[in-house]
Amino acid sequence: MHKKILKASKMQNKNQPVSIGASDHPEALYQLGLKAFNSKNFEQSASYFNKAIQADSKQPHYWFALGLVSQAQGKFDEAAGYFCKALELNPNFAQAYNQLGTLYQIKGSFDEAAANFSLALKFLPDFPQAWNNLGNVFKLQGKIGEATVAFLEAVRLKPDYVLAYNNLGNAYQSQARVEEAESCYRKSIELQPDNIYAHFGLGHVLIVQWKMEEAEKVLRRALVFDPGNIQVLNNLAYALKEQSKHAEATTVYQRALSLKPNGLKAFIGVHLALPAIYSNTTELLTVRKRYTESLKALRDNTENFLEVEPKELLSGLSWANFYLAYQGQDDKFLQVEYAHFVADILRVAAPDLMQPIKQDPTASQRRLRIGFLSSFMRDCTVGSYFKSWVTSLDRGKFEIYCYYIGHIQDQVTQEFSNASDSYKHLVGDVGHIGREVKKDQLDILIYPEIGMDPGALVLAAMRLAPIQCAAWGHPVTTGHANIDYFFSSALMEPENAQAHYSEQLILLEGIGTCYLKPVLPSSAKRSDFSLPEERVLYLCPQSLYKIHPDNDRLMLEILARNKNAVLVFFQATDMSITRAFMKRLENVFDESGMEKSGQIKILPRMAHENYLRVNMLCDVMLDTLHWSGGNTTLDALACGLPVVTMPGEFMRGRQSYGMLKCMGLNELIAHDHKDYIEIATRLGTDSAWHQQVVQHINTNSDVIFAVETPLRQMEQFFVAASNARSSNLDTDNNCN
Repeated sequence: MHKKILKASKMQNKNQPVSIGASDHPEALYQLGLKAFNSKNFEQSASYFNKAIQADSKQPHYWFALGLVSQAQGKFDEAAGYFCKALELNPNFAQAYNQLGTLYQIKGSFDEAAANFSLALKFLPDFPQAWNNLGNVFKLQGKIGEATVAFLEAVRLKPDYVLAYNNLGNAYQSQARVEEAESCYRKSIELQPDNIYAHFGLGHVLIVQWKMEEAEKVLRRALVFDPGNIQVLNNLAYALKEQSKHAEATTVYQRALSLKPNGLKAFIGVHLALPAIYSNTTELLTVRKRYTESLKALRDNTENFLEVEPKELLSGLSWANFYLAYQGQDDKFLQVEYAHFVADILRVAAPDLMQPIKQDPTASQRRLRIGFLSSFMRDCTVGSYFKSWVTSLDRGKFEIYCYYIGHIQDQVTQEFSNASDSYKHLVGDVGHIGREVKKDQLDILIYPEIGMDPGALVLAAMRLAPIQCAAWGHPVTTGHANIDYFFSSALMEPENAQAHYSEQLILLEGIGTCYLKPVLPSSAKRSDFSLPEERVLYLCPQSLYKIHPDNDRLMLEILARNKNAVLVFFQATDMSITRAFMKRLENVFDESGMEKSGQIKILPRMAHENYLRVNMLCDVMLDTLHWSGGNTTLDALACGLPVVTMPGEFMRGRQSYGMLKCMGLNELIAHDHKDYIEIATRLGTDSAWHQQVVQHINTNSDVIFAVETPLRQMEQFFVAASNARSSNLDTDNNCN
């Protein structure tokens, strides 16, 4: 910037003789002022600039320089006056407009700031700093697309502009354009290897892409440059936690907490982190006991966190107790306790989003506005399971709003978008997302999978619509007081199901959704996937963290009963989880004294077509205790693969049970562990019975696919619930 001032000075005074030796000459005084300014000697610098102005008050760059000094001293009003004086003398002075814009931005006057940056660019279109500044204001105004264009222009004009690359990366992140964001941060690091902001941004975008090991390396480098950066510490701890490096993660969270004792994110991390894989049931129970005690400590310390700024509080709540539900026990009390804690924080951090909302009394006279908010409107379990809830509702009765808060977009995301009357891709600050949803004045808001994503968990604690519902994308009660209903499957819930939920349970017929039967791919050979040709293949396709230690002995007994058997699993997203799981199985083998002779096969993650081919090549699917298959069971049955299951106490352990019962395959439903082993062993050794079961599956599987009855029931519920709420409103008004 100072070089530009000097350049402008020379251009405007090129016809005047300059004698640097003459200390009373205005240009010489100006040069001395610049030298003092660069040395941060602001008082001396101001003195020189004032003397230059006394000698020649008509030079705009003298006034401009004096404005820079005042701005550096925090005298913003005084600085603005000097910049305005410079513009009075030279109405085309781009740099003065740019600095005036920064002052308006500091004051929060974003429209005025944008206007001044635009004027700077009008008079100097190739001014990269002004483009960058304009981009920042656009981002603050929520004009992310325009901000992106401005940052792109800044880096085009100045290819080594590190700050603009960081800002462009942030803009891409806020649009969930993660690959482009990653490219920007990497370019910034290439230009300036010690740039802490680029490392933090890159680490965050790698976490979003679930590249935890790489994120860890980047964030550790960031700490070399800034060892006390709390944001970096928290993100590093999260990356470590998701790699099952729990001791290291806790140490890093504790370090962040030591630097800021009321740091909410670090406090939650220290107290509520749960492992993905347990070494045995004893460890699981120990961890659960510690979690229960830590949750009490969290609630007891609520007041300490409320001194923090609201934005930081909302960021600190970015947590999901995802792994709790895989412990196989009743989580209602713990979920309610944590939900109360979140609500206590939100009543301070975002009170406007916690207020009750009355049902629109005119709702019955128009289409009901039904909203769906999810992080998984893409090709995945949740997207596949609940897509029909959006695409197949009666559009004559319902106006569909979709709010996608995830980062990965694909063809299924496009299907959600195409099926919506209003589709919004919202990522980032939950306060902003909540207000965007609330202003649409929905009648009913549905969260298909509360608990799988931190953002959705916090949003679900808010009151964004008069009626709010959860579903079994993550089949455990939310505990939130602002979630009124929980959709589930009548086939899958036990008789005492309502006792497991804080919400009112709504049971839909069948499997609760209209799930289209997968189109089977062309056949393959076992050798295509390095599967042994002459062995009996027992497929256990669940995510490894879903496989409770109680399953281990069961699987071991099946291998003991059939020496020709092989267990087939799939790798976890993170290899550390795979290694932890394999270590547990090896320990069980060692304790049993069973020889290891290729009984375990771990397949890499693969595209859905190949996954279906593996199902077609296997002999039996072993459903897991406590957490049964959903999509995995539907895929297996579509492929004609027999599934052995034993229903658990809670819905999340009864999904396969419901499907098999619906198909009349009671012979595949075990009553106890011994029965489970017997069924699995017989399927692997009695080829005639196996073929009979496969024939039954192929003949009867259509009863669970493409059934629209649950959708029609859901539509009836929407109308009835809305009318009931409106009637209550009328009653309340009459009482008043």
